[in-house]
Amino acid sequence: MRPRTVFITGASSGLGKALSLELAAQGAFVAVAARRLPLLEDVASDIRARGGRALAIALDVRDRGAVREALHRASGEMGSLDMVIANAGVGTSGDARSLGWADVEEVLAVNVAGALATLVEAIPLMLAQERGHLVTVSSLAGRRGLPRAGAYGASKAALSAFAETLRLDLSASGIRVTDVRPGFIDTPATRGAGHPMPMKWPVDRAARAIVRALGRQPRVITFPWPLALLTALGRGMPAFLYEPLMRTLE
Repeated sequence: MRPRTVFITGASSGLGKALSLELAAQGAFVAVAARRLPLLEDVASDIRARGGRALAIALDVRDRGAVREALHRASGEMGSLDMVIANAGVGTSGDARSLGWADVEEVLAVNVAGALATLVEAIPLMLAQERGHLVTVSSLAGRRGLPRAGAYGASKAALSAFAETLRLDLSASGIRVTDVRPGFIDTPATRGAGHPMPMKWPVDRAARAIVRALGRQPRVITFPWPLALLTALGRGMPAFLYEPLMRTLE
């Protein structure tokens, strides 16, 4: 099933931009949203140059009122909201002994509050049209605690848990919910992170895989499969084995 209209946050660069281009290439009218309007306009222009349709909306997902306005604007101008992708996110890393609350607060404000606001404000619009597809972009890092990734991992775990709850609550309403849990992706945000990133995928490859899988409206999308398998095994590993193993990565 290919969506006719898509609203995606964090679309000015990285995975959000790649997803926007890929969805537009599949024929979707894409509303690209992010804080940096000049970069958004570049993305929209690129989509139009390839024969697609795009709407650029400046948006800071930390502003819930602005999120609601952006979704209503997109729905009105595009005619519907077939798919909403809560992709905007930030990452931070650091040992807990030197972790500052300001860093944690920023991650929670964008990755949790901003993403949840995007999903929650989209629900009434989708209920009114009796269909829709809500998509979260969480991470394999949310499956269990990792060294120097407390705030990021916690934010993605919260997003995955919320997506599962939405799926349960909305199952009879015609609204589908998919949680995308990628491994490492080569984006401006991950370059120079200063720690190993095994099995890192190029962003275009990741976007193609996600869009292809979204057509099936699955509950969860994970990749690459070897890392997804390892993190699944790690999730079931007892703490007395898991914690010493993770300390070797510090």
